[in-house]
Amino acid sequence: MPKKAAAPAPAPTNEVGNLIRKQREAMQMTVAQLAGRVGVSRNTITNYEAGKTEPSASDLVRLSGALGCAVNDLLSGGCASMPPRFAFRAHAPLRKDPEIAVAARKYLRAYDEIEEITNSRLQGKLRTFDGDGEGPLTDREIESAADTLRQSSGLHDTGPENIASVLEGLGVRTLFFEHEGKGLEGLSTIQGEMMLVMLRDRKRVIERTIFSAAHELGHLVLHPHLFTNDEHDEEADPKRYEEEANKFAGNFLAPSDELVRIWKEERLNRLSLFNALILLKRVFHVSFHCLYHRVTELKLHPKIDGAIFINQIKQQLGINGPAKMDDLEPDPLKPDVLYRTNRFSRLVRSAFLQDLIGVSKVAEMFQVPVDRAKEITTDWLRPEYELVEDGDL
Repeated sequence: MPKKAAAPAPAPTNEVGNLIRKQREAMQMTVAQLAGRVGVSRNTITNYEAGKTEPSASDLVRLSGALGCAVNDLLSGGCASMPPRFAFRAHAPLRKDPEIAVAARKYLRAYDEIEEITNSRLQGKLRTFDGDGEGPLTDREIESAADTLRQSSGLHDTGPENIASVLEGLGVRTLFFEHEGKGLEGLSTIQGEMMLVMLRDRKRVIERTIFSAAHELGHLVLHPHLFTNDEHDEEADPKRYEEEANKFAGNFLAPSDELVRIWKEERLNRLSLFNALILLKRVFHVSFHCLYHRVTELKLHPKIDGAIFINQIKQQLGINGPAKMDDLEPDPLKPDVLYRTNRFSRLVRSAFLQDLIGVSKVAEMFQVPVDRAKEITTDWLRPEYELVEDGDL
C-alpha cells in the first residue's frame, strides 16, 4: 500500500498571536486601544499575542473588525494582505484615535473589492518627488513639483470645488469622512499600488477641506518615505513635513505666475490687504488664509504679526471677543458648491444596479448599518433618483 502523505506540521501555537501583534503594530495601535475597540481587557490581548490564549472564531471576527483587516489576515501570514501605510509622522492625531485609520483600511479593502467586481481599476498616474528624504526641500523644488502636477491635473478647468475628482484624475482614490475631533482634517495612505486620501466632510468653511486635499496630495508627492510602518525616522521633525505640504498646497491651488499676474494687472497693491485677498479669493476659490501666506511668500505684501492680522479680520467681520478659526474665513464658499460625489460611491451604486452585490455588501462597503444601506439602495432604484453623497463615513 502506498504510504499516506505526511500530515502538515502544526502551526506554532503563537502564530495567530504574532499576526495579531503585527497587524496591531501596523496600525500604530496600542494594546490598550485594541482592547478598548474589541471590548476586552488589556491582559486578554496580551495573552493572545503571547500565544497563552487562543482566540475563538468570534474573537477573531471582533479583532479583525477592530483592526480593519480580514479574518484570514490573522490566521495565515502567507496569505495575509499587506497592511496600509500611513504617514503617521504627518498624521499625529491618528496615534491617539485609530478609528479613522481603521475606517481608511476598510475603505481600501472595499475599494479594491469593488474595482475587482466592476472590472474598473483606477490607474496610478501620480509621480512622487525623486528625493532622498534626508533634508528639507527647497521652495523651488516644492513649487516645481506643485506646478508640474497642476498642469496635468485639470484643476484650472474644474476648479478646486471639484478637488475630489481632481485627485481621482491623478490616480488618487478620494473619500469623505465625518469627524468631530480636533486636529484631523484629512489623511493619506498607501496600500500596494493604491493611494487613498480621506477628507473631513465639513459642513462649513469648505475651503479647509479643499486645502486639506492639496495638503495630503503634497505628502504623497513630496514625502513617499513617510508612508512606512518603520519608525527609524522617528527623530525627524514632523513640523517640517507639515510646512512643506502646506507650501505645496498653496502653490498647487494658487500658482505663483497667475497670482502675481493678477496682483499686478489689477493693481491690488492699492487696496487694503483684506480687500485684496477677498478679490483674489474670488479668482482662486481657496482659503483667505492660504492666499495671505501666498501673497507674503511672494513678497507682494509684507508679513503682519499674527495677532494683529487676526484682529484686522475680526474688525472687518464685526467680531468682538474670542473667535474660532472657522469664524475667521471672510466671504466663505457655500458648502453645497463642494462636489462630494466620488468614484467609490459610483462604483458601488453601479454594482448594485447590475445585481453584482446586495444590500448587505453595500452596508459593508459604506460602513453603515444595513437599515441605512436599505434607504440608500431604495433611492437608487427610484426613476427620479439623483446621485447624492452616499459614500460618506
